Amino acid sequence: MPLATPLQNLEVGIRKKIEHEVMMKASTNLPKKLAVVKASETGSKKKEVGGSSKTHP
Repeated sequence: MPLATPLQNLEVGIRKKIEHEVMMKASTNLPKKLAVVKASETGSKKKEVGGSSKTHP
């Protein structure tokens, strides 16, 4: 796997900063705290295999 270039590191840093700012602004407007939820490997694979559980009329 090739190492990240300085430009890629800058892009990632900017993206993380923007995401953080958006989370902070959104959390100030909500009565409850926001939490970042990440799916586990097994959970994400189950969803892919099972498909959508929503039914459309």
